[in-house]
Amino acid sequence: MASSTSSSSSSQEDSPIQCFKYSRRATLRSVVGRPDGGLGLAGERAVVGGWVRSSAVVKARRAGLAASPSRRPEVETTGLTCTEVLMTRVPLIRRIARLMANGISVAASGDYARPAAGTALVRINDGSCVADLQITVDSSLCPLEQVTASGACVLVEGKIEQVKHTAPQYVVQMRVEKILHIGPVDSDKYPLSNAHPSTELVRGYPHLAARTAAVASTARVRSELIHAAHAFFQTNGFFHVNTPIITTTSAGNRRKMFSVTRLFSKSDDSRVTPEGVRAAIKEKMKQVEALKRSESNKEALEAAEQDLQKANVLSRQLEQGGSTDSSDDYFNRAAYLTPCHTLHLETYACALSSVYTFSPAFQVEILESDKSLTERWTIDVELAFAELEDAMSCTEDCLKSLCSTVSKDCSDELKFLSSSQAGNASNSLIESAVSSPWQRIKYTEAVNTLLQVTDKTFESKLEWGMPLSHEHMSYLADDLYKKPVIIYEYPKQLKPFYARLKEDLKTVSAFDLIMPKIGIVACGSQKEERLDYLTTRIDESGLQIEQLEWYLDTRRHGTVKHSGFSVDFEHLILFVTGLKDVRDTIPFHRTKGHAKY
Repeated sequence: MASSTSSSSSSQEDSPIQCFKYSRRATLRSVVGRPDGGLGLAGERAVVGGWVRSSAVVKARRAGLAASPSRRPEVETTGLTCTEVLMTRVPLIRRIARLMANGISVAASGDYARPAAGTALVRINDGSCVADLQITVDSSLCPLEQVTASGACVLVEGKIEQVKHTAPQYVVQMRVEKILHIGPVDSDKYPLSNAHPSTELVRGYPHLAARTAAVASTARVRSELIHAAHAFFQTNGFFHVNTPIITTTSAGNRRKMFSVTRLFSKSDDSRVTPEGVRAAIKEKMKQVEALKRSESNKEALEAAEQDLQKANVLSRQLEQGGSTDSSDDYFNRAAYLTPCHTLHLETYACALSSVYTFSPAFQVEILESDKSLTERWTIDVELAFAELEDAMSCTEDCLKSLCSTVSKDCSDELKFLSSSQAGNASNSLIESAVSSPWQRIKYTEAVNTLLQVTDKTFESKLEWGMPLSHEHMSYLADDLYKKPVIIYEYPKQLKPFYARLKEDLKTVSAFDLIMPKIGIVACGSQKEERLDYLTTRIDESGLQIEQLEWYLDTRRHGTVKHSGFSVDFEHLILFVTGLKDVRDTIPFHRTKGHAKY
C-alpha cells in the first residue's frame, strides 16, 4: 500500500499539468500563462474552468455529420442516480423528461440531445492570468447556447492541443471531452455581455467588474503589491500590528471624521437630523403604546422606552445647536472611524521598535471623486530610534522594492493595462523610479524654485507658508526632475501637531513623496518626543489635550526619538498601473454619494 501511494504521489509531481492544490482543476495561469503559451502541454489532459469572455460557433458540414452518426460523447455517471443514468443513456427517457419539465434543459444531468450541429470556439478566463484559453465544444456535448453566452461559467475536461493556422494569440486550445459544470447566465440581463464594456458601465457593477480583463488585472497587481509590502517589512525586521478601525481620539478636524453611533435602534434608518429624530420619536412612541396595550414582554417594553428616552435627549441636543451628548451611546463617548493610524502605531513602536500596519482609513473628502476615496487603504510605518532621514530612506527603499516586484511579477498585467483604454502604465517610468536615486529638496527650496519659473504660468498662487498645489508638485516631478521627489521641512502650520519642531521654530521635520503623474503617494515625519513642545503644539492646534493623555504617556514614560510614514495604497496603484481614476484601484469604491453594496 505504501509503495502504491508513493508511486501515485510521484506521478502527480512528474505530471506537466499543475493542478490547483485544493481541487483537480488546473489554473489557466499554469497552462496559457507559461512562457511557451502552453505549447509544452500539447497532448495532455486537464480539467479547467472559467467564465466565458467571448465565443463563436462554426457550423458542421453535412458530410462530417454523416461520417460518424453513432459517435456519442463520453458521459460521466459517477454519483448519478439510477434515473439520471437512464436519462443519460436512453433518448426516449430524456425526451419524456424534457416534456415533463416544460422544455427546461436537463443538460447538467446528461441531456446530450443535439441542437443545430456545430462546434463552439469559446474563450474562457478563470482570473489567474491575463491570457484566455480557447476551448472547443462540440454540439453533441450540450446545447451550444449554454456555453457561448458571455458570463456563463464552465468546468470542462479535455485534451490540450496545438492550434494551427489561426490567430497568433492562441498557441494551444482545449478540445472538450466532458462538461462537468455549466453556470448559466441570462444574456438579456447580464450587464457585461459586451466584449468591451465602458469603464463607467463596469464601475456601476462592482460585484461583476472583476470578470473584465482590466479590473482583474488591477486586482492581481493590487494583490501582488500587498504581498510585496508584507515581504519587505517582514524581511527587514518589522512587526505587523493591527491598529483600531474605531477611535475615540480626534487628532484633527472632526468635520472630516465619520461618527460611530448607536443612539438609534438597529431598525432605525433615519438620519441624525432634527427631522429624522422627530420622525423616529413618533415611531417609537407608537411602539411603546403597542407594547403597553399588549401587557406582555416587559423586557421589550423597557428597551423601547429607553430608545424613546435617548431619541428625546438627542432631539433636544440637536435643536439646541447640533452638539450631542454621547454618554448614553455604545462607547459612552464620541467615537469615529479612524482617519489615520499613526498615533496608535507609535505606541507599539515605543515597545517593539519597528512596526507597520496595513489598514483602511476613513475621511470625508470634498475633492473630485476620481482623485480621492472616502475609504482608502494605507501602509503605515513607525521606526523607533530613528530620525527624519531614516524615515525618508525607508520610504524610498520600500516603494522601490514594491515597484520592482510588481514590474517583474505582473508584467503581463501592466502590459495589458498599458495597451488598453483603462490605463497607461509605463514600464520606463517604473524602471526610472526604481533605478535612480530620488530627488530630495526642502520646502523652502521648492518654493524658491517654483517662483523662479518663467516658462510656465501657474494658476495657483504660491508663497512661503502656503501648501503646494497639484500643478506645483506636477511641475517638480514631471517637468523639472522627471523622477520621484521628496519635499521635506515644511512650515509647521502645514503639518500635524506631532511633527517634530525644528530649531527655527517655524518648520517641522516632515516630508511628502511626490510621484510623477500622480502627486502625493506617501507622507511622513519625525515625531515630537519632547513633552513640552508636544503639549504646546496640541494647544496651538486647538485640540483637546484630555483626549490625548494616553498619547502623551509615551513621552512621559521612556521617551524615544521615532519617525514614520504613511503610503496611500490606491495612489501607489495609480502610479504602477497608469490608471487615471482612483475609483478603479479598489474593488468597492466609496466616494461622496456612492457606497454601493
